[in-house]
Amino acid sequence: MIKPIHKLNNGNGATLCNCCSKIISIGLTDALYCDDKCESKHRAKILMFLKQMDNEVHNNNSNLNK
Repeated sequence: MIKPIHKLNNGNGATLCNCCSKIISIGLTDALYCDDKCESKHRAKILMFLKQMDNEVHNNNSNLNK
């Protein structure tokens, strides 16, 4: 599970984007991304990772139980 990135920012607190590290808001929030573009990038990375893992599992017969 992804958690928000919180920084103290001279005592005020700030929430940073998990993708590009831009400040989302002054103060601590539960937001994860600064905009839809960063959220889309993150989703694309997850889908690519899952596809790669699926290919590795299906193409590697050496670890199959016999």
